[in-house]
Amino acid sequence: MKTELIMLAAGQSKRFNGIKQLADIQGQPMICHCLSHYCQGDKWINGITNGYVVLGSNAESICKVLPANINQFVVDSWPLGMGHSLAQSIQLIANDTTHILICLADQVALNQQLILKMLEQTSRFPNHIIAASYANKVGVPAIFPRQYLSELAQMTGDNGAKSLLQKYSQQVLAVDMPEAAFDIDTIEDLNALLVKSRYVE
Repeated sequence: MKTELIMLAAGQSKRFNGIKQLADIQGQPMICHCLSHYCQGDKWINGITNGYVVLGSNAESICKVLPANINQFVVDSWPLGMGHSLAQSIQLIANDTTHILICLADQVALNQQLILKMLEQTSRFPNHIIAASYANKVGVPAIFPRQYLSELAQMTGDNGAKSLLQKYSQQVLAVDMPEAAFDIDTIEDLNALLVKSRYVE
């Protein structure tokens, strides 16, 4: 089994009034904080073979803060929406990859234990989609078996992985993860979350 990660971080974050990916989370940029959920030091956590951070808007500034060992990919279609960024990044996936883990760079309340739980479920049920369950829905992070890559490569607009989770709901195994509901769209979101420090490592 070979699982590759795609972290989507290409958006312009207009509502944030700044470069969201660089916002400070306990002394480090948000994007680095979120990467720490999937990395242990300079290595991916057990169960992830390789991974990419997908950039678009403000890529030059964000690249400067990423660890040197992290693969970076800048998509030229990012203004067209998350779906286009995801579709373009699918080309990075190696031919022998069996699963793809799709995640976001603003779900700051996650932690390694939650991601390891998802990866464990993939090992037990390799033919199912494993997805986070929160706020009475399923979403990312989500792990897709290879047979879904062709459809992920056809995403457009703002239609991300959630559309496939809905389409193939009978194949989804949900992992209870209320922490995944906390994504950051505005500075107010960030300040409110930091007040609830129990959610942030």
